[in-house]
Amino acid sequence: MQLRMKVVKGKPQGHCLSFPVGEFMFGRGPECDVRPNSDLVSRQHCLLQVAGERALIRDLGSRNGTLINGQLVAGEQVLSNGDTLQIGPLVLEVLMECETNLGDVSMKDTALVDQDETTTNQPILTDTREAPSPLSPQKSEPTSAKPD
Repeated sequence: MQLRMKVVKGKPQGHCLSFPVGEFMFGRGPECDVRPNSDLVSRQHCLLQVAGERALIRDLGSRNGTLINGQLVAGEQVLSNGDTLQIGPLVLEVLMECETNLGDVSMKDTALVDQDETTTNQPILTDTREAPSPLSPQKSEPTSAKPD
């Protein structure tokens, strides 16, 4: 399983973070893997664990809490496809995919682009907006006939 989280509120909105199997800390501290730039986020806010076919989120005693679908996380909570994860002002949509269906770049291949809101040590962002297909017809520029 590959876990992705799409930024639905915050910057860079519409981009996705990809998480392979492992543990990833969210918070403002330099040791964190995902660092939302907000005073509403604790230095070590929450921990994401991706293992096998499931993903867990655990709040690390953050001041403002971690929310799943608007509910405060107590202890560990299993994430499901379509859940929303809120960490301070940052809201992410959980997207779980089978590894055979991956078309995105792995975490190690790309870095987060917009460091004004969120920075990462490991997880990457991929643009989920559709690019024009090279096979789709392109609009041609009108040509003007030159008089002889």
